[in-house]
Amino acid sequence: MKKKKKLIWQIFPSFLIITCISLSAVTLYSTKYFKTFFLENAEKELTIRAKLLQRNVADLLNRDQYGQNYAYINKQCRDIGQRTGTRVTIILPSGVVVGDSFGDVKTMENHKNRPEIIEALKKGKGISIRHSATLGLNMMYIALPVMNDNKLTAVVRTSLSVSTMENEIKKVRNNLLLALLFTIIAAAGASLYAAKRITRPIQLMKTGAAEFAKGNLNSKLAIPDTEELSELAITMNQMAGILNEKITAFKNRSMELEAVHASMQEGVIAIDETEKIITINNAAAKIFNFSASSLKSMNIIEIARNIELQQFIKKALATHEPIETDILIKKDNTFILRIHSTALYDIDHVRIGTLIIFHDITRIKLLERMQKDFAANVSHELKTPLTAIKGFVETIRTMQKNRDLSEYDNFLKIIEKNVNRMIALINDLLDLSKLERLQGTDIKFKNQNLSSLIHSAVNVCRKACLEKNISVTIDCDEKISAKIDPVLMENAVINLVDNAVKYSDKNTLIFIKAAFCDDKMIKIEVKDQGRGIGKSHIPKIFNRFYRVDKSRSRNEGGTGLGLAIVKHIVQYHNGKIEVSSIKGKGSVFKITIRA
Repeated sequence: MKKKKKLIWQIFPSFLIITCISLSAVTLYSTKYFKTFFLENAEKELTIRAKLLQRNVADLLNRDQYGQNYAYINKQCRDIGQRTGTRVTIILPSGVVVGDSFGDVKTMENHKNRPEIIEALKKGKGISIRHSATLGLNMMYIALPVMNDNKLTAVVRTSLSVSTMENEIKKVRNNLLLALLFTIIAAAGASLYAAKRITRPIQLMKTGAAEFAKGNLNSKLAIPDTEELSELAITMNQMAGILNEKITAFKNRSMELEAVHASMQEGVIAIDETEKIITINNAAAKIFNFSASSLKSMNIIEIARNIELQQFIKKALATHEPIETDILIKKDNTFILRIHSTALYDIDHVRIGTLIIFHDITRIKLLERMQKDFAANVSHELKTPLTAIKGFVETIRTMQKNRDLSEYDNFLKIIEKNVNRMIALINDLLDLSKLERLQGTDIKFKNQNLSSLIHSAVNVCRKACLEKNISVTIDCDEKISAKIDPVLMENAVINLVDNAVKYSDKNTLIFIKAAFCDDKMIKIEVKDQGRGIGKSHIPKIFNRFYRVDKSRSRNEGGTGLGLAIVKHIVQYHNGKIEVSSIKGKGSVFKITIRA
């Protein structure tokens, strides 16, 4: 690539070359003019002198018919040469020289064939500039014929050394060249100054433009004095201001979109026509167990190892219409994704890719299944007592018709038991619903003494304990208290104690203990000597309607919601509930809450 030149080194040499050419042309013209001027003046002067001598020479030759005045003519020529510095030569028509200012006429050659003599005889005047063999100098010759009665008697020739003129012309030329040199130096300085004056504002604008290029659009270009450059600087400043506003708006919009993109719970992936990832948010990257930054520019097939997902992507890229489907992703945890695709277009409405949105509907599907299970369980739980009630009501009617009332009271007790069971079930459902509505609300708990709360809960279950001769031992310091909802926490303890009574044999013990497990946490334990819970059942016992022994639980009046209610109450207090059990030896339920 050809190296670029600075503007100053393009302007300055141009100015200097133009100046040098102009001054050189002037110098050459002046030198030529002066030379021509000197030659023309010399010619005029020599012609005048030749004409002055033309008449005198004619008179002398007219009186001298035998050549007696030749010596006088030669003497006159020498006198004129000494006074004027002009060489005067008198030549006879035969070419013989009879007079010369500086030469010896006796030794001089015949001049008949000299150019100026020949031209004078032909045209009446001869001019020649040539080297003189006699004087050894470059001379200008002017020759005029001398006529007497239309008869040629001689030729008068005046001449002047051209070398002298050339020396003068050289002096003038040298002076002009010296002046030219000084003028060129001055012109070079002026050109450099002018070039800098022109390029300096441009250099400053270049520096300012470089700041713009770095992104510093708040800086301003200095306004030059030149009208054109000042308008350019003002325009560039306005352009930078507009660009800064647009870039700021774009950054704000980009940050807003990025914040929305990053905070979305739904996974979002944009891919191009070649299935390369354009952008991906954290939620989508988490689905594939990658970081969002590591996935950009990767191919979606590299991370999507699910066949259904790959087929969906190919289908989405092949159509312009939105499509949707649900797929099952199996990794550490199995989850269900609802995938929606939309075609992506650029500003010219050209298809550039596809936007895929992932909705994790695992919880929704789970809730739907739980809702179905809940409805089925409630229906089943209500159907059993209702069927029993209906059967015994029909039996009583039959007995009334037959007037057989021996089992009348017994059947009414069974009906009452089933009605109470339905009432308990409905009450537990209402309690559970109430707890779910309370979850997350801002209710201020009060500081409650745990000893009195536990004793109150045990009193509620006393009748059931007496029926099975079960003793309850309470170990709780009178000073222990916690910030709780007394009604809810008492209900939780009642459910645990009631559960312990139901699943314990007669003449057994129940131990209740409340103590600090550290400075900030309190643990409440309810331990029984019942039949215990198998390990396979422990993870499920807090689910609604779950029973370890379904037939026995119903006979003992259980609704299957007690432990679910306890779990919700403990969660409502930001605590946790745990259970440990040995089959045939009993169970221990532990509630841990903040003091």
